[in-house]
Amino acid sequence: MAQVAASKSSQMVFDRAHLAQYTMDSPELEREIVGLFMAQLPAILDRLLNVSSRDDWRIATHTLKGSALAIGACKIGDLAKKLEPVNSPEQEAKRKKLLSGLVRAVNEFDEMARQLYPS
Repeated sequence: MAQVAASKSSQMVFDRAHLAQYTMDSPELEREIVGLFMAQLPAILDRLLNVSSRDDWRIATHTLKGSALAIGACKIGDLAKKLEPVNSPEQEAKRKKLLSGLVRAVNEFDEMARQLYPS
């Protein structure tokens, strides 16, 4: 299975080959796993955008990082990894910039997933 790369970046949006290792190349299983990931994203994004404590931030970023990297959502996982240590008020500008990039990456992944796994 070929890797799918972002058009304007060398950073991969979705590594289907990575996911295929765990799904035995089953498109149905890939669709289900990607669907579950997409279903959890709104709650995680909401949690990150409305974080109330450093612990909440750490848990949300760590959860997103693990989920994204496990299914091959590389760009989302990389941004979550960068966001994980950005949890103090002094880092608000950096946090906002990274969160903006994360929202764009989620939209890119969503668009790609809809094309690869149409309803």
